[in-house]
Amino acid sequence: MAKLTAEMSDFIKKERDPVTIFVGTSNKDGIPNISAKGTFISILDDETIAYADVYSLKTRENTRQNPHVTVAVINAKTFKGYQFKGLAEVVESGPVLAEARKQNPQINSVTKVKLQEVYLLDYGPQAGKKVA
Repeated sequence: MAKLTAEMSDFIKKERDPVTIFVGTSNKDGIPNISAKGTFISILDDETIAYADVYSLKTRENTRQNPHVTVAVINAKTFKGYQFKGLAEVVESGPVLAEARKQNPQINSVTKVKLQEVYLLDYGPQAGKKVA
């Protein structure tokens, strides 16, 4: 398991720009999909992040078939960011979903990602370096 550092948490909460994150999934046959998420993202604990889905049917279905996901969080102005890899679980009820719906009542589900690895998405020679 990987753990979020204070720097990673601050980046997610304060430095990412745009607020959009990118989620990579694949189905049971390994066919990839990428989806932009402009809604709720939260740190649930130092090993778990969550993002919300409004209309991403393919992302949710892929996650149900194959729980391995990648979440990219970037700052397009500073060319810095992180790639979080982990195992995902789609949540369709409960307190995490209720919290997300405070931001957008159209949210259909929240996906929790238990972190396994974290990589830098910074521009330059450190790009792709495993940091957790």
